Amino acid sequence: MTKTENITHKLHEEISKRLISGDMLFPTEKELCAQYSCSRQTIRKVLLNLKEDKLITSRQGSGYRLTGISPDSKRNHVCLLFARPDDYIYPSLIYDIEKGISHGHDVPMTVSVFETGADFYKERRILKELLKNPPLAILAECFSLMPNPNADLYKELEKNGCVPIFLYGTYRNMNSYPSISEGAYDAVYNLIRKLVLTGHKKICGVFKDNNPQEISKLYGFISALRDNDLDFGSDRYLLARPEVDYSALASLCQKSDAVIYCCDELAYPGVRWLRERGIINLNDKPVYSFDNSYLSQVNSFNLPSFHHTKQPLAHAVSKRILSIIKGQPKISIVLPY
Repeated sequence: MTKTENITHKLHEEISKRLISGDMLFPTEKELCAQYSCSRQTIRKVLLNLKEDKLITSRQGSGYRLTGISPDSKRNHVCLLFARPDDYIYPSLIYDIEKGISHGHDVPMTVSVFETGADFYKERRILKELLKNPPLAILAECFSLMPNPNADLYKELEKNGCVPIFLYGTYRNMNSYPSISEGAYDAVYNLIRKLVLTGHKKICGVFKDNNPQEISKLYGFISALRDNDLDFGSDRYLLARPEVDYSALASLCQKSDAVIYCCDELAYPGVRWLRERGIINLNDKPVYSFDNSYLSQVNSFNLPSFHHTKQPLAHAVSKRILSIIKGQPKISIVLPY
């Protein structure tokens, strides 16, 4: 092994250690020459090789920094943990995230998808397997309002250089971890405010309450009705647990002048059922939903469904993951509708 190869090998080890510790700074040419007792010419050749391998980058006057890419190619990997990766909006969301990550870095990064089934034990088995060869980052859907009993494994992964990031909120016992969530509370709150301004006083809603994002929508609904001095009792909304009680839905809609659904997944089958029975007429009673999903294209009717206009969720997710891998601050972001 030549001197250049030997130094390169040792710097690969140094880079791996720095990535685990989160230290993205890299020694200067002068420091490396002193550390390895070699000429500046030798060090420059080594640094050139590291730059060609996309392990370090440099900027005039700023010295060298790590790119976040590991010398161990098996670690250049991002894992996505979703409750239902094959259902509803998730296939297209995952496809766009994979595309953004694999093409959004200087070198190709691989992406794997795991199904948790919204089950903490299944999630635990996945995390234990990932600990054998920790990826650079994990994006995990926050699927429960409970504290996460797997916080210990996420912490262990973090100690091994993996960055856990949560989607749709964080668990109560893991608030220090970065998350990517949606401005669900404000979206529902502002929608109700506009409906009230146009004369609607009997607004009803259909919600879920199984994760932080859905609870934010329900809370936005209740808060807006309260602030407009309207009835926000439990008879003004239905909860899908997991299905909607359609007889209760029919009764609720008959005594309401506007309907808000938390997502297209509930809205389209619900409205179809109501229309087929002549309970609701979309020309007379406004119905709103969220997600702007493919369901609007496979049904014979369209509903106003809100989405992220400026920055699609998948784009924001892949961009955030890559920026954290590159050493940017691990801060949470909220995407407005």
